Amino acid sequence: MSMRKNFKLLVLSFLLVFTGMFGFFTTSEAAVADYVSVTKVVNPTTITVEEEAEVSLNIKGTPPSNVIMPNDVILIIDKSGSMQTDNRINAAKNAAKGFIDLMDMTKHQVGIVGYSSEAATSSLPLTTDTAAAKQFIDPIVASGGTETGYAIDQAITLLSSHRPEAQPVIVIMTDGEANSSQAALERAQAAKDAGIVFYTIALLGPNDNPDTSAPNELLKQMATTNSHHHFVLGSTGLAEIYAAIVAEIGVASAYNVVVSDIISEDFEIVPGSYDSNIPQPVQSGNTLTWSFLELKNNDLVFKYKIRPVDKKKYGSLSVSTSASVITYNDYAGASRSKAIPSAKLNVKLLPPSITSVEESTGHPLGGETVTINGANFQPNPTVMMGNKTVVDVQYINENQLVIKTVAGNQGPATVKVINTDGQFATGDYTYLADPVVSSYTPNSGPYVGGTSVFLYGDYFMNGMKVKFGDNYATSSKFYNKGYVVVVAPPATVAGPVDLTLENPDGTSLVVPAGYTYDEPVVEKLSITSISPNSGKLAGGEVVYIEGTLLETTSKVFFGDTEVPINTYYSDKKIRVVAPSSSTPGPIDVTIVNDSGETVIVTGGYSYETPPVLPDPTITSIAPNSGQLLGGEIIYIDGTGFQDGMKVYFGDVEVPVNRLYSSSRFRVIVPSSSVAESVDIKVVNPDGKEAVAIGGYTYLTPPPKAPPTITAITPNSGLATGGTLVYIDGTGIDNGATINFGTNSVAIGSYYSATRIRVTAPSSNGLIGSVDVTIINPDGQEFTVPGGYTYLEVTPTITSITPDNGPLAGGDIIYVNGTNFDSKMTLTVDGIEVPVNLLYSSTRFRFIVPARSTPGSVPIVVTLQSGTSATTSYTYNAPPAAAAPVITAISPAYGPLNGGTIVYLDGTGFTATSKILIGTKEVTLNRFYTDTRLRFIVPAGTVLGATDVKVINPDGQESNVVSYDYR
Repeated sequence: MSMRKNFKLLVLSFLLVFTGMFGFFTTSEAAVADYVSVTKVVNPTTITVEEEAEVSLNIKGTPPSNVIMPNDVILIIDKSGSMQTDNRINAAKNAAKGFIDLMDMTKHQVGIVGYSSEAATSSLPLTTDTAAAKQFIDPIVASGGTETGYAIDQAITLLSSHRPEAQPVIVIMTDGEANSSQAALERAQAAKDAGIVFYTIALLGPNDNPDTSAPNELLKQMATTNSHHHFVLGSTGLAEIYAAIVAEIGVASAYNVVVSDIISEDFEIVPGSYDSNIPQPVQSGNTLTWSFLELKNNDLVFKYKIRPVDKKKYGSLSVSTSASVITYNDYAGASRSKAIPSAKLNVKLLPPSITSVEESTGHPLGGETVTINGANFQPNPTVMMGNKTVVDVQYINENQLVIKTVAGNQGPATVKVINTDGQFATGDYTYLADPVVSSYTPNSGPYVGGTSVFLYGDYFMNGMKVKFGDNYATSSKFYNKGYVVVVAPPATVAGPVDLTLENPDGTSLVVPAGYTYDEPVVEKLSITSISPNSGKLAGGEVVYIEGTLLETTSKVFFGDTEVPINTYYSDKKIRVVAPSSSTPGPIDVTIVNDSGETVIVTGGYSYETPPVLPDPTITSIAPNSGQLLGGEIIYIDGTGFQDGMKVYFGDVEVPVNRLYSSSRFRVIVPSSSVAESVDIKVVNPDGKEAVAIGGYTYLTPPPKAPPTITAITPNSGLATGGTLVYIDGTGIDNGATINFGTNSVAIGSYYSATRIRVTAPSSNGLIGSVDVTIINPDGQEFTVPGGYTYLEVTPTITSITPDNGPLAGGDIIYVNGTNFDSKMTLTVDGIEVPVNLLYSSTRFRFIVPARSTPGSVPIVVTLQSGTSATTSYTYNAPPAAAAPVITAISPAYGPLNGGTIVYLDGTGFTATSKILIGTKEVTLNRFYTDTRLRFIVPAGTVLGATDVKVINPDGQESNVVSYDYR
């Protein structure tokens, strides 16, 4: 019969096995801390009765860092023909071997299924032998189809023999869609139903879109939860994903999680809104239930949408009921539950809207009739115009209101209709009235403008413009609707002009000949000040010139030198930069406008006579010598140092690193190829210089010293080698060779010339001390005689668990210690016993044999070299059996001719117990358990009560109960 035909039987068998696993899930003692938290968020927080909201249920796991549960893991590796693309098969094999290397085989086991077509699929059973697992992977090659469902069958078969205390896990990696996606989904679901945690990794093409990739979508649905699914584009990042999964193995916040979220009767679940959840929930009415095997160190977010049921109910409503709960087992196996918090969703009725306001303009005094058209008006609404409440409001229907306007300010006013639930709609209304001027002052001013005119009246608006003739005021300040101050603009012609007031809403007022301009005053080009009026011969001084009729195109001369206008502020102020001059003393400043108009200030600017600076001197150089490599900071002291000076080491110019003052600066010494003394020269910007003959000396480098060894830590280790040894000393070069006796090793880690780390080689059977020698690449060496001691390999036993058991034997015993190997022998009470499983050199297990007598016996581990380690194991004497006890008889009566089926409940019954009714021994009809028996009552001789008791094979008798013949 094929594997597929046996699949249902296999899953049933696995379920029976899984039901008995995880002994820590039967304990009543819970973990100290709780590692699961639940929150709920609804978005948006406010909707109308016609809208939907999305509910996000966030389940956060924070597992304990010090609790690692054992896991039995099957790696499923796709080796179909498509894995040849981009050499994906090698990336997959290397990543899988990296996964195995990272696994802690003292706690976990790993098995492998390499699959393509059914005939080409092969597997490796669960093992702790990392070398064997990687050797299984090495010969895998890519060819054939993608029978994903069949591969999962093989993984389930391998996990049917998983350890009872271990969590079964499948990690599947594939680059293609399964030959039968439905079969793959069904088998993945069957595995999850059987208690197997399911990780999936989609190996996509480098240009694939993961959101539309069919293989990615298939694997996402197969995973235990969304966080158990991963994908990579090409093969980049595959090893990192495997490493991340290893980090999760054995670590979980909760197991056997069931999330039951019960939605409030005020809402209904939007069909299909939870389809993207992994895993998908089961919906029953208003209840959504998610079930999954474990919660890792992450957030699981389940999302679904709800919508209101009653379209006329509004307010702040609870999304879910208080009966919503999450149940799970913690890592100690205890059952836990916690309420799922609800969230509030503000449900609003449909908001009102205003489509039009008829008679949308009116006088600021109010009192006019206005019709408001729209939708969703409620009876007894509040209507506002601006910040005032309308008193006279008539509710016609949900689409129309009629109001009397209230008084308001000139300009637009928002009409707001507020329903009784607080929702509102707005429309536009405008108060219109032409401005009114009652007085203004002054009514005349100069031709150039600039006069402040104070206007008094009514219905002025903020932003009102005032025109003097054809020109608008240059500035305006609005105080209130009856008071505005404006500044008259320059005139176009002298004499009276109209004064026009223009409100932003289009209302206006004209005061004929309301303002009179005086005749204009003629100005001439002039210079009133030059500041500063002196500077250095080098020029560069910023000079401000003030005057009248200055133009942007004016030409400015300092003596005969024209300088450009640097900044033009106005016709009364400009800024220029003074040019340089070769001669100190005063010069004329001249400005010429485009019209030819010219103004001259005789001696308007003076050039100062510069001071005479002394020659520089060098008094000290510290330090005055150094290595050929250069790079040393030196300080040069002296006098007359100037900003901008140049410094030379021989013929090499070096920049000034920092000028502290005229008497000190510092530079960085350049490199040199020759050990010699060089001159140091300083040249100031004025050409004056100072020289220190042989001021700096480049030194001949000292010869390199041989290496030394000051410490070897540790200075001993096993003769098999492999000990990490730290060597401290001096002058150690990277690339040095280290000899342990006659065996050479390279440096494993080079920290510095004073510390390295190496791995001690094997002694090739030598026990005792050997010389340790460091040989640098230049041939110089150093030896520590007898510096490292090789020790004989001796096993130790540090613990045995359990250390006692029944005479019948059969218990699995775990032994911890050191230096165990596959060739050692194990004896229990002098009898050789096979090692059941060697996890590593520090842990193995065996099955304890039976023994006829209780007591302590020696357990001895012996290596091939003859060295051994001993501990003890105690065979316990079997406890004395308790006498049987009858607690109930049912029924307790029957007819005299017998034949009644009677059940006895109690404790201490056996399958060979005898039953006496009166003096008659009755055949045991059925033995259920040690707490229940069944027998058939024989015929009696007299009516009335008769004693019933149970006698066990060891002769112990139960208490007596009565059976009544009637």
